[in-house]
Amino acid sequence: MVTGHIRKRTTKNGKPSYQIILETERDPITGKRQRLYETVNGTKKEAEAHLNRRIHELSNGGIILKASALKLEDWMDEWLNTYVIDIAVTTREGYAERIRNRLNPYLGKYPLSTLNTKIVQEWVNTLNREGLAPKSIKNVFLNLKAALDKAESLDMIPKNPCNQAVLPKMVKYQASVYNESEIQKLLRASEGTDMYLIVAIELVLGLRRGELAALKWSDIDFQNGVVHIHSNCVVAGSQKITKAPKSKAGIRDIATGSMLLNILSIAYQSYLAKTQQRGFVDSGYVIHKDDGTPYNPESITQKWVRFRHENQLRDIRLHDLRHTCATTMLAKGVDVKTIQARLGHSDVQTTLNIYTHSLPSMNKAAGDTLDSLFG
Repeated sequence: MVTGHIRKRTTKNGKPSYQIILETERDPITGKRQRLYETVNGTKKEAEAHLNRRIHELSNGGIILKASALKLEDWMDEWLNTYVIDIAVTTREGYAERIRNRLNPYLGKYPLSTLNTKIVQEWVNTLNREGLAPKSIKNVFLNLKAALDKAESLDMIPKNPCNQAVLPKMVKYQASVYNESEIQKLLRASEGTDMYLIVAIELVLGLRRGELAALKWSDIDFQNGVVHIHSNCVVAGSQKITKAPKSKAGIRDIATGSMLLNILSIAYQSYLAKTQQRGFVDSGYVIHKDDGTPYNPESITQKWVRFRHENQLRDIRLHDLRHTCATTMLAKGVDVKTIQARLGHSDVQTTLNIYTHSLPSMNKAAGDTLDSLFG
């Protein structure tokens, strides 16, 4: 018996279309089904009529095409919506974005039966030539490989063409940090601007940008000098989502000294005054736009880039202020376990390997210390 169902899709120009999925009975020996995928550009009623007609044809001696005739872009959609389950909304959107922008424009029109290692390798090489980072290439490649692994297990293709492809060599990012004089220059440049609070928080608390975007005034215990971190803001497509940090270690209380506490207190009083103004949204977010609404993480990054360029500061990422915070703590003699806890790392090796960079002053101090060997 042939069965089938319909899935609604949207074309690039925004018009609806419908994917028809037809299946035969299981083969009594292999236990596998054959699948046929067809697309109907029309109404749902037309798609249902087409489905019923094809079921009738195939049930009365028609020949079902091999599933390998399915285009890759259609299979990627089927794989993502049917076989990729129990993942976060943001992870799913990340997969969809990679497939939409980095895979389908290059390989989407290929039928599964025509894909081979040479085609996959040429795609990888093209992404590399276009300047896409090796890590980003690996991410979208792994999505393709997982989808084709599933196709192979369903006997849709004889073997996965990704298995012999070679990816560009991964290059570990070497973060840059500001030294003490650059930190003072940064503070002077930001004082009196709406970047001052962002800079002060990052230098002292070393938050991830999603944690910074999610921080609320209610998270700050002014009486005890503690900032509670329990939320992270991420963007999935056009949707902004606030959720718990990835690990339990990300939920933490960070003690702060009197200087940052005073800066926060002044900013809070200013916030309370603005809530009395017409049109101001009392969102409760520490970092907010002029109208009180919160920023998304990428907007904070763009704000940092503009500020850095305008003030001719050395080119480092917003995230590198987190690195700067960690390295400064290390240079000031803070023990690594405390740094780990403040940054919210599950593993102390992450703190040691990624976030603690040797400053020239630390290198010289080590040399002076070893001089003591000579009396």
